[in-house]
Amino acid sequence: PPETVFAGADEVRQMYEMATRFYEDGTPKTKHLTTNVRIRVDEAAGTAEGKAYYCVTQATDVLPLQVIVTGHYHDSFRRIDGRWWFDTRTMFIDQVGDTSQHLKF
Repeated sequence: PPETVFAGADEVRQMYEMATRFYEDGTPKTKHLTTNVRIRVDEAAGTAEGKAYYCVTQATDVLPLQVIVTGHYHDSFRRIDGRWWFDTRTMFIDQVGDTSQHLKF
């Protein structure tokens, strides 16, 4: 189970700003690659479930290009007034590399 829950766009943004190191160009110097996306839709219920893998790479002045973390997502979506919205995202970490240039802690 997840250790911490962040609800809503503001809490998620605050979590990333609190944890992520940003550089002079305003970015964390990372790329997030999402692969093998699978979405199962229940039209009658207006819900969907998604699963995907992710891989985060980073390169800085002191860190050569490398994978710093991989994992997978379990997502749920819901349709409101004909539009699809994220409902939940659970992020699982599978492998961790050198995050010293990415995280503040």
